[in-house]
Amino acid sequence: MRNEKLPRGIRRRPNSPSLYAFLTHPDGTREFRSIGTVTPKFAANQRAIWQREIMEGRYVKKVPRVEKVLFGTIADNFLTHAQNYHRFWDSTASRVSRLKGWWKGRTADSITTAEVDAQFLANVAPRGLKWNETTSNEYRCTLFAIYKHAKLGFNPAADAKRYKLENQRTRELSCDEEDRLRAAIKELYPDKMPELDLALNTGMRHSNLYGSRGSKRGPMEPLQWSAVNLDWKVIQLKRSKAGRGYSVPLNTVALVALEVLHGRSDGTGSVIRKPSGLEVYSSRKWFAACLKKAEIQDLCWHDLRHTFGTRLRRNGIPLEDISALMGITSVAPKSRCATTRT
Repeated sequence: MRNEKLPRGIRRRPNSPSLYAFLTHPDGTREFRSIGTVTPKFAANQRAIWQREIMEGRYVKKVPRVEKVLFGTIADNFLTHAQNYHRFWDSTASRVSRLKGWWKGRTADSITTAEVDAQFLANVAPRGLKWNETTSNEYRCTLFAIYKHAKLGFNPAADAKRYKLENQRTRELSCDEEDRLRAAIKELYPDKMPELDLALNTGMRHSNLYGSRGSKRGPMEPLQWSAVNLDWKVIQLKRSKAGRGYSVPLNTVALVALEVLHGRSDGTGSVIRKPSGLEVYSSRKWFAACLKKAEIQDLCWHDLRHTFGTRLRRNGIPLEDISALMGITSVAPKSRCATTRT
């Protein structure tokens, strides 16, 4: 077959008796279409038929064969990937488990967008599992990630219903509330005042200060003294929510708070400690008790970060500088001043 002369537009597959045709479309693109194990004359005739259909607009392009794989298989593969590379994968695991329960024994290609929409809608409140719209969007994102990781060439979640949410949280700690909160801390937990000062004057997340622990989550160590440079008045965080590290400049209030905390340790290990020297990994108990004592409603620890950013903006700090100071972007701040209410 090495010196075989074939009709125009017909080629034979290497080391195979099968033939395929070169087809040319009006826009100049070329298509290679298999014909099978046939004679060269039959192949040439079939190519002529396809070419004529192309010119007349009647040609139907062959749909690639889809690999038959179970949905449960690609879901398990994605979950393994999440366990290895995602720090917060426990919530993903629960959603994957429910998705597998719905489509147990089904092949991945048999699940349609219409079916996905119907299944999710059946569980949005007041129906079924009484999801809110955020939960429905989270399940859609998980399903989309499962198919994207599988690389099957199709994704029924891509065009599934996605709710537009209006759930931006703008809560901040007012000056009056701050005075009441400080009075409550002074009465109930006076040794916790430096932790509040750090939160309000650095804008660091709870996990950056106290770390993150959990049996199903990748651990994150609390703020370490090795990341604090009191001479340069800066904290260098290794990572943020976006995954990259950033620098946190320290004002006078934050420096005083760090000096108090420095007196509770030998300058190594965790920064946040009790006066006895024991490390602290959460603010839940004392912060909730002080909020109740101060009669402050609908405030969480992360709102202290919102307060930090809002006060910077009110003091005239440019938005790009605020983003850099809070670790939202990698843009270098123009100013190292992080002025907040003292």
